[in-house]
Amino acid sequence: MIYKRPLFILQVLAILIMPLVSKSQPCKMVKISDFPAKDRPSVSAREQLKGKQSYKYYYGVGVAVDYVKARLIAFIEMETKGNNEGEFEGSSILMMLYANGYGVKRNLDLSIRLACANVGGAGAEVEGRVQHLKDMKSGGSEEAFDICDDITSGLMEGMCQSIHSEIADIERTSKVNSIIKKWPKQDQLAYGRLRKAASVFFDKRAGLEVDLSGTARAAMVLQETASLEDGFKEMISDAAQCGFVKYSSQEFVELDVKLNAVYSKIMNTKDPGWGTVTKDDIKQTQRQWLQYRDAWVAFGAVRCPAVTADSWKALLTKERIVQLKDFVDE
Repeated sequence: MIYKRPLFILQVLAILIMPLVSKSQPCKMVKISDFPAKDRPSVSAREQLKGKQSYKYYYGVGVAVDYVKARLIAFIEMETKGNNEGEFEGSSILMMLYANGYGVKRNLDLSIRLACANVGGAGAEVEGRVQHLKDMKSGGSEEAFDICDDITSGLMEGMCQSIHSEIADIERTSKVNSIIKKWPKQDQLAYGRLRKAASVFFDKRAGLEVDLSGTARAAMVLQETASLEDGFKEMISDAAQCGFVKYSSQEFVELDVKLNAVYSKIMNTKDPGWGTVTKDDIKQTQRQWLQYRDAWVAFGAVRCPAVTADSWKALLTKERIVQLKDFVDE
């Protein structure tokens, strides 16, 4: 069973996107005709690769790594998008391919020109990439080159994190699917309902309870989402054998009292210094967390009936206390 989440990463980046300072070097733009003709896509390749994305083949996002396809698609992107290329399209992918000699003859001079004139970025990023490539040419660096190696802006940090998050999401989904495919049908259906509740809560938690005032806000949102998803994956893995610590009803009551105390303290804070996070944001997220907690109880009743409802509630309450303590002065 595969649960497809909304394109949360793209939604976040679309909201946070801002123009990059680009082409700060006095360099001449690299044109398609500047590349060896044998490296460019044929008419048939253009037709076969239409609509594909070069970064997916470069990084192996949902497909096998294929540097030749990445190169051919990158040329198509460079031709069709021109100055509207994204950070992981066209010129950027070609810059990395030619720098590393992946699927093409290595050409650091061409990579340096692309880094200098075609690939956008904050001024310091552009300068850093150009110098990095020059060091490689002079023998000062033998490691593989990546556009994310020399980032200085919060925006680009978010873009790079989005690639890592996308890869991690695919790996997590594969891991979870390998677990639940062995379960009875009723357990799989219960998981599907839990997964939906989890996605809604995770989006609220990452979108509303993360301070978005800094330039690295996109990266922080993605990192929080990754942390939540990693925890969820581990709990599903434990659910394969129902290997959970059991709590008594009294332990749950004590944890619930503690959670309410922390929540009340947050709501009574007069001058919160939480950046963009507001009390209403926390209130909205808390409501969704309650539904998420109860979804685990319902799932557990099907998958792990020996684990009591109070045990599930205690386990989830402990996690929520840790999350909310970020907003409380100790």
